[in-house]
Amino acid sequence: MLSDFGVKVRQLRESKGIAREEFCGDETELSVRQLARIEAGKSVPTLNKVLYISQTLGVSVGELADNNFYDLPSRYKELKNMLLRIPTYGDNERIKKRESYIDEILLKFYDSLPEEEKLIVDCLQSKFDVHFSANVNFGEEILNDYFDQVQRKKVYQINDLLLIELYLTCFASSESYEGIYTIERYDSLLSCLLSQKKLSTEVYFTLNNILLSHVDVAFKLEKKNFIERIITKSNEIMTDIHDFQKRPILSLVEWKYFIYFEKNWSKAEAACQQAILFADLIGDSYLQEKLKEEWKNDST
Repeated sequence: MLSDFGVKVRQLRESKGIAREEFCGDETELSVRQLARIEAGKSVPTLNKVLYISQTLGVSVGELADNNFYDLPSRYKELKNMLLRIPTYGDNERIKKRESYIDEILLKFYDSLPEEEKLIVDCLQSKFDVHFSANVNFGEEILNDYFDQVQRKKVYQINDLLLIELYLTCFASSESYEGIYTIERYDSLLSCLLSQKKLSTEVYFTLNNILLSHVDVAFKLEKKNFIERIITKSNEIMTDIHDFQKRPILSLVEWKYFIYFEKNWSKAEAACQQAILFADLIGDSYLQEKLKEEWKNDST
């Protein structure tokens, strides 16, 4: 935990005559709400926010934090990694495991986590709730608090991507394209997602998951150009990070594209066979069967 960090930040900021709004600028790195919570001792800042605050105040990190950083528990990091990387594909056993991971985090770690880590957990849980209930209310409180900040960014980190994924999940469940769920906002977000470059392996992996997991919205809206760009981007990401766990899903997207936009059943069938082959190579028999069922539905 950072000793008296919030008190020092507030005292230094006020001594320099800097208002919170001025301190946070365009709020892409730190929002006024987040700064207020940090100064009140209600939120533990991440290292990135500590660095931003120290640079803005013109002091060293050690002066603010006494060189005492909060270290995330290894078990929490393990659980978070499994939540971010292991897909469920509607498999009840995997869904139960996922729920157990969330429950363990909430029970053992949540209360002491930095705000950005809490946000990751909240986004993952809310996305799950919205997906299975089709009720956007489970996600809108988080979106109301954080989404404006994300929309001002041009380069995304994990938290930003998870907020965008929550938005896309709510968008897919929304009854109409109005309010915050407009086609224009969807187009803008997807364009920004597809323009991301030179990201870390972890961020690229999450970006690829989001693009492939929510491509059904692009099909529903008949966004042919976006689907083509998603296919290209996903291939680029997997080649760049040397991780092909999502290759079966990309082949699924390709076969859907060949059916709906090119009406080319031979290409679609070839992509289907490739999807099943890749599922076999990664040892996912459940996914293999789901792909076979999906092809049967498409071809009848």
